[in-house]
Amino acid sequence: MAITLSEGASSSSGFDRGWTYDVFLSFRGEDTRRSFTGFLYHGLCQRGINVFIDDDKLRKGEDLSPTLLGAIQESRIAIIVFSQNYAFSTWCLDELAKIIDCYKTRGQLVWPVFFHVDPSVVRHQRGTFQTAMAQHEVRFKGNVEKLQKWKKALFEASNFSGWNLENGYEFQIIQDIVEEASRKLSHTILHIAEYPVGIEIRISEVMPLLQIEPGEDIRVIGIYGLGGIGKTTIARALYNMIADQFEATSFLSDIRESSNQRQGLVQLQESLLFDTVGDKNIKLGSIYKGIPIIKKRLCCKKVLLIIDDVDRLEQLQALAGGRDWFGFGSVIIITTRDKHLLSAHQVDKTYEVKKLNYGEAFELFTWSAFKRKAPDAGYLEVSNRVVLYAEGLPLALKIMGSNLFGKTVEEWKSALGKYEKIPNKEVQNVLRVTYDNLEENEKEIFLDVACFFKGETVEYVENTLQGCGFYPTIGISVLIDRSLVSIDEYNRLRMHDLIQDMGREIVREVSPLEPGKRSRLWYHEDVFEVLTENKGTYRIQGMMVDLPDDYMVHLKDDSFKKMKNLKILIVRNGNFFGSPQHLPNSLRLLDWMKYPSSLPSSFQPKKLVVLNLSGSRFTMQEPFKYLDSLTSMDLSSCELLTKLPEIAGVPNLTQLTLDYCTNLEEVHESVGFLEKLVEFRAYGCTKLKVFPNAIRLTSLRSLILNWCSSLQNFPAILGKMDNLISISIEGTGIKELPPSIGNLVSLQELSMTSCLNLKELPHNFDMLQSLTNLDMEGCPHLRNFLTKLANMGESTHTFGNILSLNVENCGLIDEDLPIIFNNFPNLASVVLSGNHFKALPSCIQQCPCLELLHLDNCKNIQEISAFPPNMQYINAQNCISLSEESSNLLFNKETFEGWELQAMVPGTMVPEWFDHITKGEYMTFWVRERFPAIIICFVLEVESEMKKIFNCEIRFYINGEEVYELQIPRGFSDMVTDHVWLYDLRTHSSINWRSLDLYLMDGWNQVEISCEKISGASNLTVSWCGVHVVKQEANMKDILLTDPDPDLDSVIASGSNTLVSDHPVKAQPQSQVTSFTLQTPQNNNSSTIVLPTTVQTSLTVNDADMEAFYAVLDDEISVVSLNNDSTMVSKLTNQRPSEETKKALKTLQAHVTKEFSALLGPNEYSTVNDTLEYLTNLPAEDEISVEIRSLIIQVSRQFTRWSRDYTSENKKIESTTAKLLKADELEKCLEANKTNFKQVMCMENELCNDLAHLEQRKRELEEQINAVKANISASEAAKNMASEIKRELFGKAKILKAERDELREQVPHLRDEQELAKKIQSNIRDEWSKLGEKFNYGLRHGKID
Repeated sequence: MAITLSEGASSSSGFDRGWTYDVFLSFRGEDTRRSFTGFLYHGLCQRGINVFIDDDKLRKGEDLSPTLLGAIQESRIAIIVFSQNYAFSTWCLDELAKIIDCYKTRGQLVWPVFFHVDPSVVRHQRGTFQTAMAQHEVRFKGNVEKLQKWKKALFEASNFSGWNLENGYEFQIIQDIVEEASRKLSHTILHIAEYPVGIEIRISEVMPLLQIEPGEDIRVIGIYGLGGIGKTTIARALYNMIADQFEATSFLSDIRESSNQRQGLVQLQESLLFDTVGDKNIKLGSIYKGIPIIKKRLCCKKVLLIIDDVDRLEQLQALAGGRDWFGFGSVIIITTRDKHLLSAHQVDKTYEVKKLNYGEAFELFTWSAFKRKAPDAGYLEVSNRVVLYAEGLPLALKIMGSNLFGKTVEEWKSALGKYEKIPNKEVQNVLRVTYDNLEENEKEIFLDVACFFKGETVEYVENTLQGCGFYPTIGISVLIDRSLVSIDEYNRLRMHDLIQDMGREIVREVSPLEPGKRSRLWYHEDVFEVLTENKGTYRIQGMMVDLPDDYMVHLKDDSFKKMKNLKILIVRNGNFFGSPQHLPNSLRLLDWMKYPSSLPSSFQPKKLVVLNLSGSRFTMQEPFKYLDSLTSMDLSSCELLTKLPEIAGVPNLTQLTLDYCTNLEEVHESVGFLEKLVEFRAYGCTKLKVFPNAIRLTSLRSLILNWCSSLQNFPAILGKMDNLISISIEGTGIKELPPSIGNLVSLQELSMTSCLNLKELPHNFDMLQSLTNLDMEGCPHLRNFLTKLANMGESTHTFGNILSLNVENCGLIDEDLPIIFNNFPNLASVVLSGNHFKALPSCIQQCPCLELLHLDNCKNIQEISAFPPNMQYINAQNCISLSEESSNLLFNKETFEGWELQAMVPGTMVPEWFDHITKGEYMTFWVRERFPAIIICFVLEVESEMKKIFNCEIRFYINGEEVYELQIPRGFSDMVTDHVWLYDLRTHSSINWRSLDLYLMDGWNQVEISCEKISGASNLTVSWCGVHVVKQEANMKDILLTDPDPDLDSVIASGSNTLVSDHPVKAQPQSQVTSFTLQTPQNNNSSTIVLPTTVQTSLTVNDADMEAFYAVLDDEISVVSLNNDSTMVSKLTNQRPSEETKKALKTLQAHVTKEFSALLGPNEYSTVNDTLEYLTNLPAEDEISVEIRSLIIQVSRQFTRWSRDYTSENKKIESTTAKLLKADELEKCLEANKTNFKQVMCMENELCNDLAHLEQRKRELEEQINAVKANISASEAAKNMASEIKRELFGKAKILKAERDELREQVPHLRDEQELAKKIQSNIRDEWSKLGEKFNYGLRHGKID
């Protein structure tokens, strides 16, 4: 199933208002006009169906008339009656081909009727169809394309489902066709839009997505985009275009709003069933009852279902939950703001609706604001402002246009000023729906992007927002899915201006009158108020300072003190007096270019993620502290920075930038061991001498030390560094690379330009197997390395991985080149510029990959005998010693057409094989049908040696309008002689020839190509240019190198398609110069004038000679015509012009008397141009005098030239007007500057008073300081005494320690003795106790032993 739409629908096209005709009948009149087709026409008309049937009056000539073509294109249904003699009519076949085209491009219904003809006969062109096509092949033998188109149309048409009269009665088939047509034409047409501007191209982009591919039963597509971008409009247009191709259709609109109502989804299911099966009484009760019923009732139907404005997956699950719900060939179209919703539902294809381009937006706005296509006089400028503000959003254009309708210009300007500060509510309400449906994480991220980060890189934003506690990776992905942000080709976040305004308005609405109470500040007046009046609060989370130049902010000690929750501080521009004494420790991002001083000592931002202080008066002597979370630090252009201190306290740092710190002398060793560092830059640090001796940076990807001219040592590589891919040490004083460079196993790019002290490369250099780009320009000792390679003989290591090699200005001689080409066999680009060799070796032919060869400034080279097989570009600029044979090889036609080359070679002439050569910087030729493949050539003439760079661009003009600019990225410099620049445009990938075809009109088109200098040396000019058409890729019948409608004074020799104008003899040694002499007729009865003849000449003709020649020739026209044949003159005098010629002469006379500028409008210009074209092409026998012919030719020539010149001068007037306006603006700026100066003077006086007060305060403080100093002296004395006591105590401590150490060795023994003594004492006490008891016992009993 294939459904597509026309290329050029408009507001009156079929998808908008229906079709002009319901049915178009294609038939062979002599077969069926008075029988079947006549009865069918009558039956259709009786049912009120609007039918187009042609008559014989429309068929004149061989081509279809515009009336017939328009009727086919504007018919909803095409009925083709195939009869026996149908194919004998070329008209019928052309109609059929057009019908098939409309089926594919406009969704036209095609119904074949086989009138006593079998479908296979039509399909395979058998029988009478074969006979007819055989006749056409003889008649149109040279037009294979037309024949193939007819055959293909017959084949495709016979495959459509239709009616075969062999299978029924004529009256029954006619009745069936009428009934089917009536049913198909009965569906309701939806209203698209009041002004559907730009919809046609979007429909044509969507239609191919509806094609059901092999293996699919149905097609599900999603249309997504910003609110108000036109999704629903496109869906309605699609419905109108294809609805009648389905058994059942349903357009369910406003799903988001409808489903939020009570039983909303159930009602939507009921609506779907009513639309598709016609059941009015069905009541479902719940969505779970509805799902099986929908599936059962629709599974065998071919359904078109459009589900508009979906915002939740459950809505899709309830209405189109599975592919088995619908029959074969069904199409489901979903519109939503959420791209992820489409992915979750697994749609087949998605289409993002883009904003209107400027032309479309301007047209839509003018229709809305003025109810016509063009704005009123005086409204153009302000209309442009509104269109630019709306930035292509249809909703905004329509609403603002309607609101401004009938208002004055001043009211427009006032309204626009209001919109720019407070966006239109109606627009905002539509856009805000998407924001309101976001989760909290995504809402905060969206507001930060809207207020601060539009245009910033994704990496920068993600790092910052991660530090703020959000989840930016998933958050930004959600915002992209909802079409709130996008990412451009430079990985930067983009956001529609109105979406940005919506986000900022959400922030502003929180506190419209007190900016200090908002969460984010960006508007310069609000920021200025908060900073100068100390109105900051804890509610402020982010601030961007971007003040006009005339604003002066007097920073106070507490300017930021109250902003305790400030996380984002960005300072882009601002004039500050003083520096902040306090910065919030809550900051995650501090991006303050030209920060006025060092950071406050109290600033300890432990959660800071990004620190950018480029261009600041920043110094750092102490190690970095309190920066555990910091990932990016930019201290570039900090001229006071002399040393980068220890940085181990920043373990998470990934990016460190020190560019142009011109006084930086030392980078601490700790930098070499930051495990997470990805990029290190120190460009232009000319005093840097101390760099880490060794590095182990396992995450590093890029190391840049360019022009650190004092740096002499490259650090050793400790272990493998798998991630480092690029090293650049250009202009450093490094003497050698360490052998450990072999650890850089992933290194791809190594640039060592101008490393004058680098002696040679390490012996293991070939271990860098990933290296592809090697730049050693200006390394004078490179030959040492090449010599070593040569001496290694057969054991030489090849560098097959290197694709690009630059050895410019390395002192290379002839014997070095074979070493290079043999050891670097896979080079795609090599720069050998500025070396001393005399010939390119023949081995260069063995470099199959080599495409770009730079030999510029090789002033000794004499011989170029061969090219690599795939060469595309060769620069031999200033190769002044090239032999004639080598130059001829470079200029050879076969060389250029075979290789598709670009070349810059010393020379003074365009090669003689060029088809068209002209003097000056531009050339002109004529083309039709297609833009040809061409080679162009420019001769660059140098008056004296050129020292400046010459930059230029090639501009293409078609019919006077610039259509393309080809900017040349490489400038040409230091030319010492004239050069020839040849450029095969086939080699330039950015030129799309088909895109140039779009600018071609019917007939001949004038093409002008110029080489215009845009900057550079004044002593260089483009003296000659030429164009050569590549015959193998062009039809030469569609190319003319001379004017197809020439004046009498510009006719060239018959049969020649080459024009050479005043080209030097050295360029064309035997050039043919056309002689424009008029031959007097020999026969008085003949009216033939013999015009030019071609003669051989070696004379050089200059511009003055040619102008004089043509002046004489103009006089000769009347003399020859009027005097040489009196009979002819008399005859012409008595003749009268035809009525058509009289009318043309009167038209010309009326326009000649008008103001010239009035003739340049599109209609007037076309009228004059057509009239002149008619009059200048009158045959000689036409009844008009020679004098009038001469005047007509003069008017035609002058009008053509002057219209171009007038337009050019008009552009100059516009340019000068703009500059004058700018001068007035600058005058106003100067006045404003004067006012500002006076204000600053007043401020200065105030500051002087403040200074006097501060001086007084200073004296008071000095007295206090003196008292403090006395206290300090007393304290120092006390401190000295304390130090003395401290030393005494220290001495005693040492003695005590010695005694302690001596006793410490005896401790075990002493402890043993102590225990033994204790035991002895215990024993004595026991024995003593026993003795006492015994003594007492004896005393009591009188027994004493």
